[in-house]
Amino acid sequence: MEWANATKYNSFNSYKGLTYYGNYNQIMRWMREETDYLIPPVECNLDPVAECNLDCYFCITQRYLRTHREEVGKMRMLPTKYMIKLVNFLAHWGVRGLCISGGGEPTIHKGLAEVILHAKDKMDVAVVTNATLITDELAEALMECRWVALSIDSADKETYKTIKGVDLFSKIIYNIAKLVYFKKKTNLPVDLCFKFLVLPENQNQIYKACQLAKELGVQDFHARPVDFERNDIKGHKQLSINMKEVEGQFTKCHELESSKFKVYTVMHKFDSKFHVKHDFEKCLASPLVIPILQDGNAYLCVDKKMERKFKLGYCYPDSSKILSWWSSNKHRKAIKNVDVAQCSRCTWSQYNRQIEEVIIKDGMCLSFP
Repeated sequence: MEWANATKYNSFNSYKGLTYYGNYNQIMRWMREETDYLIPPVECNLDPVAECNLDCYFCITQRYLRTHREEVGKMRMLPTKYMIKLVNFLAHWGVRGLCISGGGEPTIHKGLAEVILHAKDKMDVAVVTNATLITDELAEALMECRWVALSIDSADKETYKTIKGVDLFSKIIYNIAKLVYFKKKTNLPVDLCFKFLVLPENQNQIYKACQLAKELGVQDFHARPVDFERNDIKGHKQLSINMKEVEGQFTKCHELESSKFKVYTVMHKFDSKFHVKHDFEKCLASPLVIPILQDGNAYLCVDKKMERKFKLGYCYPDSSKILSWWSSNKHRKAIKNVDVAQCSRCTWSQYNRQIEEVIIKDGMCLSFP
């Protein structure tokens, strides 16, 4: 069980992708060259800064930067004024969501609160953070988000230091409590989500972390396997996970659920042993999201951002330059050239599968409700 039946309509349920049927259909018409028009993305995934104050050994972005830094542009941080102009362009273009995450830790950027507050009335906003740098000003701004993902990955300070490389566990607990306080104070509908990546070092404390999340007062606990199998990064391998132990803890976590606390143990994008799987043939869902990085470049895919061969185009300092290459032949060719067998975990794996099974094959007989 990945979630309770009562909460099956949740953000982590990949069947959410079927609500993008119109996007899927139009993407396929464009891929078949029946039209030159490609619908705007649903989301912009924005990385405002490339630096991080932690040293998580499993972080895909930081591992890539250590070995491929020459592929990433010299600019390490997007100016606040540019991001505000970018938000204006995206909203006018038709983008619905802005996820501020990171080639690094987004809260390092001093303009983050200003960007959130500017964007909140134009689109839904979300932030992914390690929760180490939450000031009162930023906490208040984060209350305007649709959700805030708190990447914690541990239940005690010893494990936290082992996997994060620093001793900041007490700080993040204080900051999560601060966010919970501001949520109660403002009574705004932001979802605070305690995130837990399953690693060999923390696999025995999933349930303990879930208990901690509930005690802190967040709304969601989300656990999934880490992806350490990206074969273009030094040190990649299949990590050793005790599946019986993990599945038992997942079951106990679900027993903690209540009307105010939800548990999501997401496994369907991996095989039964938490290793990468690909149950689709083509990369067709990537136009749902446009990743824009701190170097001013946009990339084909959130899982391949920073890689030179997946760079779609430059959009700094003029955001409207996106329209010069979005839906171009270069864009279409880039999608066609993706070799799925060379990918690691695919964030949009089930969306790719839905396009193949529902749009191309019409496996659900969509003409018959």
